[in-house]
Amino acid sequence: MKRLGTLMALGALALGCGGESNDSSTAQDVELSFAAVVGDQPFVCGNTYDNLGANDTSLVLSDFRFYVQEVELKNAAGAWVPVELEENSFQNSGVALLDFENDCGELGDPEVNDRVLGTVPAGEYDGLRFKMGVPFEINHVNSATAPSPLNLTSLFWNWQGGYKFLRIDSGQFSATDWRMHLGSTGCVGDPMAGGVTACSNGNRTEVEFGEFDASTNTVVADYAALVEGAALDQDIAADAGCMSKPADTDCGPLFANLGLPFGENPAGTQQFFSAE
Repeated sequence: MKRLGTLMALGALALGCGGESNDSSTAQDVELSFAAVVGDQPFVCGNTYDNLGANDTSLVLSDFRFYVQEVELKNAAGAWVPVELEENSFQNSGVALLDFENDCGELGDPEVNDRVLGTVPAGEYDGLRFKMGVPFEINHVNSATAPSPLNLTSLFWNWQGGYKFLRIDSGQFSATDWRMHLGSTGCVGDPMAGGVTACSNGNRTEVEFGEFDASTNTVVADYAALVEGAALDQDIAADAGCMSKPADTDCGPLFANLGLPFGENPAGTQQFFSAE
């Protein structure tokens, strides 16, 4: 992958917070900043983090990646306007990959990405919403022929299950590892003979910030908030963490913190993402 870095100055945003033009025929650049943290510490691939989960567990985190889709900004009239994502090695088909690992776990890529880049009609914008996931229509494609970033085998289960919308790993696949892999489950249909027709559990986290200034705010994904209440020193379902299976009781607290229903439990309040 080609490293993105900061391709545009933040001052070029003028997203509502001072934009002068209201000519909707003129495209306006968007640059949305994301960050990965563990409580009050930035995520650094390979670092050890303490006091996590229900039992104050220590983990060495080696992966932190997620896809986002349906990125929208709220204009001055209160309407949500889709961001037209540019195409590059981290963005394609309306999907962007936020990648905070640097291959310290040897399953990722040295290049990282903490930006979503695109355009909207010129105007003023003061809110942001998106989903963490990959749209159903492209979630069950052949990853071997898909464009980057949808060609990563480490973020793909199989044609029927589709992509891992979120992957956060600890360790190097030992008995003490604890992993969170989020994706759709209960998918029916044969991709080889006509495609997946439905998934009973889409598992796409919806995020909305009614107030968000793209020139000053950052979307923060917090692993400590994600695993709050989870027993990370145990593995009840013998899956080394949560693999999104409906029968995997290790997933319950994490799904609640993602604002997703799990089994008989209704959706909780999303607390993985915040705006800072």
